[in-house]
Amino acid sequence: METRIGNILHRKFVFVFFTLAPMLIFYTIFLVVPKVTAFYYPFTEYNGISEPVWVGLGNFVTLARDFELWGAMKNNFFYWFIATPINFLAALIVSFILVKKPYRENRFYRILYYFPAILPGVITALMWQFAFHGRYGIFNAVINAVGINIGEFYWLTDATAARWAMIIPMVWGGWAGNMLIFMGAIQSVPVSLYESAELDGASDLGKLFLITVPVIWETMKTMIFFSIIGLFGAFELILVMTNGGPAGATEVVGTYMYKIAFGAESVAAFGYAAAVGLLLFVILSAVSIIAFRFMDRCEAIEMAG
Repeated sequence: METRIGNILHRKFVFVFFTLAPMLIFYTIFLVVPKVTAFYYPFTEYNGISEPVWVGLGNFVTLARDFELWGAMKNNFFYWFIATPINFLAALIVSFILVKKPYRENRFYRILYYFPAILPGVITALMWQFAFHGRYGIFNAVINAVGINIGEFYWLTDATAARWAMIIPMVWGGWAGNMLIFMGAIQSVPVSLYESAELDGASDLGKLFLITVPVIWETMKTMIFFSIIGLFGAFELILVMTNGGPAGATEVVGTYMYKIAFGAESVAAFGYAAAVGLLLFVILSAVSIIAFRFMDRCEAIEMAG
């Protein structure tokens, strides 16, 4: 009897092992190993082909004097501070309307508004690149149609215009995902709270900011955390639309790392790009900790008051 049970357990072990082994190997090669080496390559000079050469803190010394990198990082913070509040506000208002207003067309609107989130980033970039075209773009056509004659203005070739123009596709492609999450959170808000507010004469705007936002605040905190992680995003969008130009006006850290890693800049290639990536990890960790400490402190002050 014991022998039979042992054989069954052995067969189950063999089955489970050979079932999970391929996935474990792929996971180790493509996830574990890169994460581990990400803490080694920043201290080397490495071009992706030859053996890495240990340079210690050399890459970080170069990094501290790299004004192009700090300019790209400044652009990341600029886009985050401008686009993120717009994304959150638009997603919050639209999700509140779709949940609390029983329009017959709500299902259609939900699909329509979520559509930007399912488009690949490259398709979104190509679409908006065409929209900002000076001669054929719809953006100039609309502005000229309302009586503001700007002619054939090429938005993505002017440094100031390109920097601000990139906010539009970032908002258009980013708020839909937040909307879906906010809709789920708003549906969990007790109806009795809204009924009590209506008896007190609260407007829809009051119900949104005085009831909905405090109740779903934990969800919003999570979304703020993910927005911080996405602080150094927008890689595909900017790479396709402007490639960081003109004159670095739209360069972000992601596109800058890409150019360095693949030899577009005369620096230490993969080693230096890995150093930039390690710096981003430290910055994102610090910003996330500060943000959550600040939000927790605000909650404590509010509760004490």
